[in-house]
Amino acid sequence: MPTTKRPYHHGKLRQSLIDMAVTVAEETGKDIISVREVARRLGVSSGAPFRHFPSRESLMTAVAEEATVRLRLRVERDLMDAPPAPIDRLKTLGRSFIQWALHNPTQFKLVSSRNLFQFDSSASLPVHFDAVRQITLDLVAQAQEAGDLPPGPLPESALALRALAYGLARMQVDGQLAQWQVDVTHAETTLVASLNLIVDGLRPTRPHPN
Repeated sequence: MPTTKRPYHHGKLRQSLIDMAVTVAEETGKDIISVREVARRLGVSSGAPFRHFPSRESLMTAVAEEATVRLRLRVERDLMDAPPAPIDRLKTLGRSFIQWALHNPTQFKLVSSRNLFQFDSSASLPVHFDAVRQITLDLVAQAQEAGDLPPGPLPESALALRALAYGLARMQVDGQLAQWQVDVTHAETTLVASLNLIVDGLRPTRPHPN
């Protein structure tokens, strides 16, 4: 197991602990990350991290908080440059989620495991999660109003589309795409194309003008 110490700037131990926790997860493939192991990797005393994170769950909560903030920022940034049509913005949202998950697979897997961290007690997680959820709800509602999605209960429709993006991303992160004869070097393109195919397939058939 690698034991190289990672330097950190004085006063930035908290961020260094978060970063190292992700590194340990990437290198070991484990979800359960020991605070003491993180401290050892950083070369600090075993008691130093506990001033910031009194438990493993609190450290993993901080990892989840940072990941969720980055997802929200990516979504909001990508939507600033998205086409104006709600259906196209909805596709952009799905693409942003897939790209974030594929570029940050360890954080994606850790955030997906709700038993590893304290969602409800976090001041940050519900706020940023709800912000992305509200964006999804708004875009689905706008696409339905524009006639580009079939009418239906809004919460369930939004949930289904989130599950679509989540499930596609999870197939790559879990290593399942090879079974579907997908070249992993083109995984992102294939997943985004699959998402767009399903979203376009939901669009109601418009009658041809006479």
